[in-house]
Amino acid sequence: MLNLEELQGLKHRVEGFEEPVLSAYLNTNPADPENRNKAYVLRLKDALKELGVPRALAEAALRHVEGLQRPGRTLVLFASQDGKIETLLLQTEMPEEILWGEPHLAPLQLAIDEYQPTGIVLVDAKRFRFFVTSLGQIEEELGAANVFDTAGWREVTISPSSANPQGGMAQDLFERRVEAQTRRFYKELAEEIRHLVSRFGVKRLILAGPEERTAAFAEALPQDTARLVGGRAHLPTGASEAEVLRRVSEMEERLEREEERRLLDEARERGVYGRRRTLEALSEGRVYALIVPWPFSGEVAWCDGCSLAVPREESDGRCPYCGGSTRSRRAADALLDLAASRNARLEFARGENAERLRSELGGLAGLTRF
Repeated sequence: MLNLEELQGLKHRVEGFEEPVLSAYLNTNPADPENRNKAYVLRLKDALKELGVPRALAEAALRHVEGLQRPGRTLVLFASQDGKIETLLLQTEMPEEILWGEPHLAPLQLAIDEYQPTGIVLVDAKRFRFFVTSLGQIEEELGAANVFDTAGWREVTISPSSANPQGGMAQDLFERRVEAQTRRFYKELAEEIRHLVSRFGVKRLILAGPEERTAAFAEALPQDTARLVGGRAHLPTGASEAEVLRRVSEMEERLEREEERRLLDEARERGVYGRRRTLEALSEGRVYALIVPWPFSGEVAWCDGCSLAVPREESDGRCPYCGGSTRSRRAADALLDLAASRNARLEFARGENAERLRSELGGLAGLTRF
């Protein structure tokens, strides 16, 4: 399964490509009617011609795309004139973009921000399964069945002719023994989950199974692991991977949008917002989380010497800090570099949250250190 480390590695390698670079985010979803007979190849060919991409590089990119045997939903491709090509197949939908010039890395950062690894613990009284989802994929990492059984335990039979308090007491003892064993099982499993969270870099946990069992298991989790629990889902322990992915994806979408709303509320109350004010605060190192609407279009004036961006409409071609000349850059990629240079994380807002960020908060917002 593709993981975020691979995405980060690709981003790091492409940052070292000699410009100009071909950046392509191509819709290759075979279920999309627009992709009948590999129509995405024709779309790429037309775009390469329109952009004026050198012939040798264009032909190499087309050969690579035409040779795809099992395309995912999105093909990410970067290529430079010195023969370097990097590709990645994603099982997530991304807007189709084909650009020539500076590497267009902002959509990769969006995927990293949006699809953090989520762990799913599917548990009942006797069994458990552990899944990790990332970038639209799911993989079962650990499963067990019949963790304990009652073979050899005293069998209790109650009938009308023999019913008496002793039989009832025996039944109660049996049930208490089962519950005690279940609690021990949950305690051991909670420690195992703690290790798995660290091993797979899980940022959020979803507990799934019968409601009373997920509640009991939550109580057994260590405090640091319990903080990662984002929600619970009612699922049978025998659910297929496809069903687990469908239910959890719906929950993750809701949780992501809720987190975005919380960040926007916090920025409005205690942070900074508005394009100019946010860029100033970010440039001064006061922002630790930059909130950007997606998609984020337009250009900014960029100073290479200061790694600083100012709104293009407010620029006279000179850097307000060092006085050096500025150049135009795609705003999304400039913000990516600016946030990295100021040790700020990037948070993307989508859908209704993106519209709110544009209409109410001036298009950019940030959470500030001071």
